[in-house]
Amino acid sequence: MTAKYIQIATQLIGQIEQQLIDSGAKMPSLRSFCQLHNISMTTALACYRYLEKRDYLTPEYKKGYYVQRPLPQEGSGIKRHTFPVFKSAVCNIDKRPEQRPVADSDYSLATAQLDAKLIDRDALARCLKAATKQADFNLLYDEINGSLALRKQLSGHFTQQGFAVNADELVITNGCLDAVLIALETVSQSGDVIAVSSPCYSGLLDILTTLGRAVIEIPSTEHGMDLMQLENALKNTGVKACLFTANHQNPTGHSLSHQQKKAIAGMGAKYHVPIIEDDVFRELSHQRTVPLPIKHYDQDGWVMWCASVSKTLAPGLRIGWCLPGRFTDKFIQQRMVRTLGVNQPIQLALAQYIAKGYYTRHLHKVNRALRVISTQYISFLQTHLPPQAHVFPPSGGLVLWLKLPKVNTQKLAVTLAQQNVYVKAGNMFSTTTLYQDCLRINMGNIPNQSIYTQLGLLCELVCEQETIDDAGPIDTDTYLR
Repeated sequence: MTAKYIQIATQLIGQIEQQLIDSGAKMPSLRSFCQLHNISMTTALACYRYLEKRDYLTPEYKKGYYVQRPLPQEGSGIKRHTFPVFKSAVCNIDKRPEQRPVADSDYSLATAQLDAKLIDRDALARCLKAATKQADFNLLYDEINGSLALRKQLSGHFTQQGFAVNADELVITNGCLDAVLIALETVSQSGDVIAVSSPCYSGLLDILTTLGRAVIEIPSTEHGMDLMQLENALKNTGVKACLFTANHQNPTGHSLSHQQKKAIAGMGAKYHVPIIEDDVFRELSHQRTVPLPIKHYDQDGWVMWCASVSKTLAPGLRIGWCLPGRFTDKFIQQRMVRTLGVNQPIQLALAQYIAKGYYTRHLHKVNRALRVISTQYISFLQTHLPPQAHVFPPSGGLVLWLKLPKVNTQKLAVTLAQQNVYVKAGNMFSTTTLYQDCLRINMGNIPNQSIYTQLGLLCELVCEQETIDDAGPIDTDTYLR
């Protein structure tokens, strides 16, 4: 006979799958659940743990349990990541695709950022006010590495995730891209070859173009990166540094395996090539745990780990950091050439925000919300795009990568912009022509009428470009609850 807790759990799974219980809904407390089903606390706890193990519930510290639907698995009908197969070659970037201005909108599909409703404004405001009353508050020049209070809090925060960070080795910067820029200037010069993944975040390619660096793109694979081609590039093409994102890559949303991260760290040490790691999305994980960076496997200081709170907390804070490893002294010197420091009141406020546990609580809340939001975007797109379209389920982060066969996404982006819908065409993310039928959209916004209208227009135009009979305008009201 099936155990009572499994019987109840099976009923709940059916209700979740039929969407009779919404993703993101809070479950009753264990005591209330006992009363509701006339069961013991032991049975209730066994039921919740059974559901949690199968990814139908997620716990949040001191908050309770929340409903979720399991992420798509192989063979679930949602296509997995597939990438072009090509041979890597050095490219001198003469000109980048034109960056079209994006209208000021809270609901843009172009910029990877959190919905304003997911920003913890009240707690941040309290911490900022409290920071001005601290004993160590002053308006003098910043410490050479940045605020010690913030570095200590960041160190403790990452250590709790299983990633040991020495506060004395951290350097605070004006965001993650600032850290990446300083790292590139620290270890390379104009004309040097930098290895990047393919496709690669457009902002990184823009920086490399501005600095006059050449690029060699390393093909991505379903499970990460083509490490054979990477090692061949390190051996034979004069690569001076690598610039990679290991976790929830922008634009694809996929991640490297632990084995690949360890192998890349080892290659950096073996060939004495710095690995600059842009890890800005790491803490926005759709899985149960926050993944480790390449830096975790770095034994000899060849990895320069860069990150920030711009994507996880609020872009306006402009606080990032770097763990430069063996390049710390040179990195600090380069930072001093560019700036005399980072906004000190904001650093102190962020230190207090972390110390009070607000940041950990915020990450739990945001990741739970993003998991639900991700399934809503994917469900809408899978329903309304042509069958040939691929929507790649991300492991985390804020973006969705679409492959739209037969569609010129650069032209599509121009057509959408004329109707005030903004997306990023695939050609923005490579020096090659391999992604002209791909598209990246922001999924950080909570779906509402504006979002569904934009997505609906996107789907209609894709169907038109594929010369598929249009079944009429999409009823977006169906997706609003």
